[in-house]
Amino acid sequence: MEQRDEIIEAIIREMREIVAYVHRRSPPPLLAWDLSMAQLKVLFALACRGPLTVSEVAERLRISPPTASHLIERLTQLGLVTRREDERDRRRTLVGLTADGRVVLDQLRQGSEHTWRDLLSDLASEDLQALLRGLRALARAARRASDETRERVR
Repeated sequence: MEQRDEIIEAIIREMREIVAYVHRRSPPPLLAWDLSMAQLKVLFALACRGPLTVSEVAERLRISPPTASHLIERLTQLGLVTRREDERDRRRTLVGLTADGRVVLDQLRQGSEHTWRDLLSDLASEDLQALLRGLRALARAARRASDETRERVR
């Protein structure tokens, strides 16, 4: 394997270990809500792109519309999402986060941010600067890839 490929594989291994650690250390507010991973994905999709129709949720998560509808129904029962008529097209029903849904996602983010801060505070200044430089380069690559994807869709 080429040295560049070995470095990429090492980065992926390290990232998996870090993410697993952050996941284990983050407080689990979703336990109080009894949420599945699929339900969390719906919440994250709505937070990033909502409100969405059931079909749009299904498309984004690459699941069937009946599965999306079932997940949304459960989240509605929990009070984490709401359904409402689309004002521009009354035939469409939009699904959006409720205040409680936003609270659950905020708790998840805050828990992981606390763990990230603890980890990062242990790094030397020069390591923090090197990490920031690398993350900025990775973020630029992600933005380029996202822009290219959007251009292909148009």
